[in-house]
Amino acid sequence: MPPGNFGAPYDPLGIGPVGGFGPPPGPMYPMPGPYAAQSYQPAPTDGIGGDLGYGTAPRWWVDGEYLLWFNKGQPIRSPLLTTSAPADLGVIGQASTTVLVGQGRIGYGAISGMRLHAGFFGDADRRFGFDLGGWFTEQRTDVKSFGATGNTSGIPVLTRPIQDVNGATSGLVLSAPGIGGASALVATRSSAFSIEPTAVWNIYRSTPGSRFAWSLDFLAGYRFLELREDLTVTTATALNSGTVTQTVVTNPFGVITVVGSTINPASANVGGVTVVGTTINAYDSVRTYNHFNGGTMGLRSEARYGIFTTTGFAKVSLGNMHQRLEISGGTSFFDPGSRAGTVVTRLPQIGSAVGGVLANASNIGRYNDDRFSVIPEFGGTLGVALTRGLSGYIGLNFLYIQDVIRPGGQVTNVVSSAAIPFSSNYGAAGAARAGRVLFDQDDYWIGGVSFGLQLKY
Repeated sequence: MPPGNFGAPYDPLGIGPVGGFGPPPGPMYPMPGPYAAQSYQPAPTDGIGGDLGYGTAPRWWVDGEYLLWFNKGQPIRSPLLTTSAPADLGVIGQASTTVLVGQGRIGYGAISGMRLHAGFFGDADRRFGFDLGGWFTEQRTDVKSFGATGNTSGIPVLTRPIQDVNGATSGLVLSAPGIGGASALVATRSSAFSIEPTAVWNIYRSTPGSRFAWSLDFLAGYRFLELREDLTVTTATALNSGTVTQTVVTNPFGVITVVGSTINPASANVGGVTVVGTTINAYDSVRTYNHFNGGTMGLRSEARYGIFTTTGFAKVSLGNMHQRLEISGGTSFFDPGSRAGTVVTRLPQIGSAVGGVLANASNIGRYNDDRFSVIPEFGGTLGVALTRGLSGYIGLNFLYIQDVIRPGGQVTNVVSSAAIPFSSNYGAAGAARAGRVLFDQDDYWIGGVSFGLQLKY
């Protein structure tokens, strides 16, 4: 209260007992409403150094939450793997061809995570404070596998579809009758985390002791956010009796027609080397990193009725999104030593070449880009007081990013067969070169429910 009051220390107003219930309750902290001058009255004492048991307003808080969130699935714009009846050899556009992976989205399902917050008000009136918060999610993985290298019949048919800029082939057949068995593994991973140091300014609160009380805080701070994802396609082909190279033509209306195929018995070209009786391994890997640095501002409100509490917040972050794209690929083979009927008694050899199928000499490398980004976020909680300082609550949260790069959006099956080691056209003189990579942008969202505890002191 303002200075100049009269009365004993335990009765600063000097009005004596009120309604037979003793001195007025205190402390009257802080002044309510849209105020000007700040004022704080410490807890009343009994006049001999002891307090009357009223305590002080809580100035510290710690939150811990378990997150059960969902995010936008991984977009796969190009077909990565197909199957069909043996006669169609997995060619896109044929009657029996089915796309196993690609031309859609791969979802991650429920994602677990954790969020932590700790903060305090630095002044006795609880007007100005600081909050340090952050959250992270687990590295969520989705894996799809097909075929088996131990299946010598070549069923099921597995093909890596491509659109060759040279117009010679429409796919690399991994598994088919007369070739051998193959297996394919498509895996994608996603994880994210964010850190936010934030200044807190309380701009309104209702009168202490009100049956229904609420407050409003202004938030301003900094946010760092990272979204890390990757997409990997790994294949293994165990050659049996030969490989097949398809020859196709495309009419003016874009319809692809297979006009023939060539079977090369018991051998294959890997990186310009003819191998026989070989297991050929190839992989494509695309990794993306989105790093956001920027300022954040927003509002946070809390309302209380009895033991029940509800909160809500809305904020927006503005800043720079640094994007990094890493593409790598490779092809290797295991040669047991059976070459042109010659028996070789030395140890098996391993050969390799740079480039897989969609990741090859035309796009392998590391690329960077920067762009302005906006990240809105909002959420709320509904809680109940378990003790005087401990509350439990359930909440909802949603965060949206307008521009990110994601691995599936950077993959295209428009390639040059001359850059694919597992191709009979590898290294052909005068072959056309596929275009460079493009930073195709996609939006992203993540959010869901949370279950938490808050301790105030």
